[in-house]
Amino acid sequence: MKTIYECSQSKMVKWITTIFILAMVLGVLTEMYYVSKGMDVTGAIIVSAILLAVAFSCFLIFPLYIISDDKGIGIRTLLRTIRVPYKNIDYIERIDAQTPLLGAKTIRLFGVGGVFGYIGLFHTKGIGTFRSYVTDAKKTFLIYRIKGMPIAISVNEPDEFMPYYLKGGVK
Repeated sequence: MKTIYECSQSKMVKWITTIFILAMVLGVLTEMYYVSKGMDVTGAIIVSAILLAVAFSCFLIFPLYIISDDKGIGIRTLLRTIRVPYKNIDYIERIDAQTPLLGAKTIRLFGVGGVFGYIGLFHTKGIGTFRSYVTDAKKTFLIYRIKGMPIAISVNEPDEFMPYYLKGGVK
């Protein structure tokens, strides 16, 4: 049986995303103004292209939803689906609101820290380096794999996600 769990963004992520998009639009409009006043067009095009590439890449990799089926768990992004088969899952741990995974003591190694979510490679004491596809830090699960680094995900209804995993994926 296939079950889809939504990955809606928390209020904080929505605010960060809105501010980011407004800053990108303001940056492009500012460059257009300076080009109209005689600034070098080549430099403006390069900077605008970089700004738009960053915004577009963030949009492509944020998680839309989590898929649980008989074979494993999938993280669906616009770009692709990342599959984690049950046979590669050691265990899944729910991260509660009292001990947020993406708190002050977590270091972002590579990725996005708030625009459309917390996506990329992060490092924290106790867990080590992990991949993150989190859109709401208060509804986070950490998937410990047998091979590979742990993966952090978030779902809208965490109380529905864990029982499904325990029925189909526990060893």
